[in-house]
Amino acid sequence: MPSPSVLLAMAALVSGVMGWILARRLRAHRGADALPGVVMLLSGIPLPSSVRAMIGGRVDADGLITAGLPPDATAPVIVRARAGGAVAGVAFGVASAVLLAPLLLVLTPLWMLMGRLGPDRAVARRARARRAAIVEALPDLLDLMVICVEAGMALDPALSLAADRLGGPLGEEVRATLSDQALGTPRRLAYRGLASRTASEDVGRLVASLLQAEELGTPLATALAGQAEALRAARRQRARDRAARAAPRIQLVVALVMVPGAMLLVLGVMVVEMAAQVGIALGGP
Repeated sequence: MPSPSVLLAMAALVSGVMGWILARRLRAHRGADALPGVVMLLSGIPLPSSVRAMIGGRVDADGLITAGLPPDATAPVIVRARAGGAVAGVAFGVASAVLLAPLLLVLTPLWMLMGRLGPDRAVARRARARRAAIVEALPDLLDLMVICVEAGMALDPALSLAADRLGGPLGEEVRATLSDQALGTPRRLAYRGLASRTASEDVGRLVASLLQAEELGTPLATALAGQAEALRAARRQRARDRAARAAPRIQLVVALVMVPGAMLLVLGVMVVEMAAQVGIALGGP
């Protein structure tokens, strides 16, 4: 049987070859570069198509859209990454059992499950980060729109200018909405598509306010300013909630780390002093 160093060298060589193959294969998938590098690496593991279909399953296109990923380009990559992650988990479990302890073989199903679910967790994490960035930038978008509307601009040009100035995920979604309108999609459907893609309640309320202002003829600037103030109040409340949740964690860290450390320091000083006094009492130097 080869030595552990030889096995590790072989594993490193195989990983390098797989990375080179992956870099060549993923050039044909536009939009896949937005995925984490680990997911892209797992998708490059060579497996039969039947195994990929059996392990990979189907991908939720709505989840990819919420994460800002094009489904046509990234869905096949996710399927391959799921299958590759499961196989990599099995390989890791077997290698751990061979190199470290045979008892670790019982953890192989756990590693396989983690590898299978890893790509989905990466996409969900990206979707949460994107949604948070959209909600964070929404009051700034409304402020820009208020300035444009008060200057005499119509709704769609104000949206376009505000999206160009703002940028980021929210700017991309607004530009996509305006592109849908330019291609013939009714405004109501295009705005509701914006709320559906972002999967954010704040964006949904903004869309409802815009459509209501259009139907009832209410002043748009007033509605947008009120919406921006409500969003800022909600953002402040979320910050307070995060601070309130962080306080018990800080107290736990202090109780488990700093307090025992201070006690050990005090006890150490006391032990040293007692040792010195005992030495003097026994006639030592």
